Parts: sequence; structure tokens; C-alpha cells
Amino acid sequence: MLLHSVFLKTLRDLRWPVFWAGLGLGVLGFYFIWLFPTFMGDLDLQAMLDSFPPALMALVGGPLIDLSTPSGFLNMELFPLMLPLILGGFAITLGSGATAAEESRGTLDLVLSEPVQRWRVVTEKVLAMTLATSVVAAALFVGVQLGAALGGVAVPAGNLAGALVSGTLLALAFGAMALAVGCWTGNRPLARGIVGAVFVVTYFINALAPLVEVLDDIQAVSPFFYYLEANPIRNGIDWAHAGVLAAIAVVGFVVALVGFERRDLST
Repeated sequence: MLLHSVFLKTLRDLRWPVFWAGLGLGVLGFYFIWLFPTFMGDLDLQAMLDSFPPALMALVGGPLIDLSTPSGFLNMELFPLMLPLILGGFAITLGSGATAAEESRGTLDLVLSEPVQRWRVVTEKVLAMTLATSVVAAALFVGVQLGAALGGVAVPAGNLAGALVSGTLLALAFGAMALAVGCWTGNRPLARGIVGAVFVVTYFINALAPLVEVLDDIQAVSPFFYYLEANPIRNGIDWAHAGVLAAIAVVGFVVALVGFERRDLST
């Protein structure tokens, strides 16, 4: 029965990756917030931060950072790079392997031999990827809130949730790109390589835009701009920016559908 549901089979296959990724991210969030009072009491973090060169400041969050608050601390330690790297890497891995991994293993023929159309395979894989990525992000929410409670500090739950929704949408945007490349080429390493390169390039475009005029002119092409610009952990989610990230993910999904439908999988 499980084999007839690509969605349930994919979730079953992902149960351990989701568990370990969620546990790791949750523990990371717990650690940063639980120790925030200690960091603030023992170290003059703001003075240390003020000594950073402008380029390094841009890479770790720049104007988003306010070390007088737990949320500002997270904006330096977690949200600008670490969360996108972990959550985005997770989604890119899932997206690149959604069809290409099974194709390379020779199990895709078994899936398609069942009474299931190609578009359903891709759609159910995307739904499973979306749920898995969201669960990992939710684990970070739990870890931060638990660490805040035990550490005696406050991180507004609504703003944290908004920041994690934005982070999840950013990850899914890159995951959908990887899915599209995988569906068109059937080559998982190629999909990971191309989208990984796009991830790195667009991160640096957004991070260095305040320092480099030519990058400032093209900053809006970077998905990271729509993830970070509104500073969601301080101001709450910006639905217009979240909509752009969601649109990128949807476009990637549609491109993947077209590619998977048109390819001759026997070659």
C-alpha cells in the first residue's frame, strides 16, 4: 500500500534524515539562546563586532545585528548564513535526488510501473520535500524557545516563526531549482553542483551589495535579499518578500514538471 503513495514512501525514506537534521538544528538554536546571557556577561560582543572590517560585517549580517537582544544575537550567529546553509543544503539534497537519485539507482522504473502518472511523482516528491524541510525548521523553533525559557530571555515567537517561514521558503526555492535541474538532466551531482554554485553566488551578491556598487544594482536578483532585507526576526515576516521566494519555488516546480514529462527516461 505504501508503494502506491509516492508521498508516504518518500516520507518514510526521509524519516532519519529529517530526525537528525531537525535534532542538530534544534540543539544549535537551544545552545545559542541558552548561552546568550553568558556571552553578554563575559564578553563585550558589541565592541568586538565594531572592530570587524566592513566586508566581514556584511558577511555576518551587517545592519541586522543588534547584540543587545537575543533576536539580534541570532541575526549574527544563525540567520544570515548558518540557517540558510543547513536548511538550504538539506532542501537542495532532497530536490536534486527527488527523481535523479532513483533514476541513477534504477528504482524509478519500479515507481513508474505503478499506476501513477509522472506529474504525480514530481508533485508528491515536492510535497514530501516541503513537509520535511518545514519539520526541520520547526525543530529550530522548538530549540530556540526552549533555550530562551531555560536561559531566562525572550525571543518573540511570532517574529521567530516569521523568520523561519522566510528561511524555509528560501530553502525550498533552492530545493526547487535543484529538482528542476535533476528532472531535466537525471544527473544528481550536476543538479547539486549548479544550484550550490547559484546559492554561493547569490549569497555574496546580497551580502556585499552595500559595499560594491555594481552588486547593489543587481541585489534584487538574489533570493537572499527577499529572505533578509525585511529583518523578519525583528519586524515579523514581510509577506511580499515571502511571496517572491514562494514564486521562485513554484517556478522551479513547474519547470521540473515540464522536464520530467518531456524526458525519455529510457536513455
